[in-house]
Amino acid sequence: MKNILLVFLSFFVLINLSFAESSNSIENAKKEKIPINITSDKLIAQENIGLYTFTGNVVAKRKDATLYADKMDVYKDLKTGDVSKIVCIGNVVITQPNKLAKANEGIYELKDQKVTLIGNAYVKSDKNVIKSDMIVYYLDKKYAVAQGSKSERVDVTIYPNEKQTSNQTKETK
Repeated sequence: MKNILLVFLSFFVLINLSFAESSNSIENAKKEKIPINITSDKLIAQENIGLYTFTGNVVAKRKDATLYADKMDVYKDLKTGDVSKIVCIGNVVITQPNKLAKANEGIYELKDQKVTLIGNAYVKSDKNVIKSDMIVYYLDKKYAVAQGSKSERVDVTIYPNEKQTSNQTKETK
């Protein structure tokens, strides 16, 4: 059970990191020890192979972040006991105040510090929006790549910072 709790803590790091809050989010999440609540229709815990599968209306909540998916697989490295990868499939939605991410699939690879949203990927932060077939975010480098498909190009909408806009207005008067 202790390992399962670590799996869930690591999973919610995905939620925080998918919004690029901070490169220290993993350490902060471990230190904070904030409880996580996960509900699903079914959980299959295969400790011997290091796989935990949640299926059916998966809802995972921690602090002000919530993740929804049809299925969530959590992979654990059997040698170290650490979570190595988390894969969410089907209607993946991650919410936080003023932030939203959606995709058909979401993958968090801890070793590479990489979050990948695949299929109808959509990320909104305040008013700013990125839409593409795939969005990859490298957490440690704070580097993102959005990739379109043959039928749809990357679509980005960026709004000016309101504070800068008001300062610029004052300067022009």
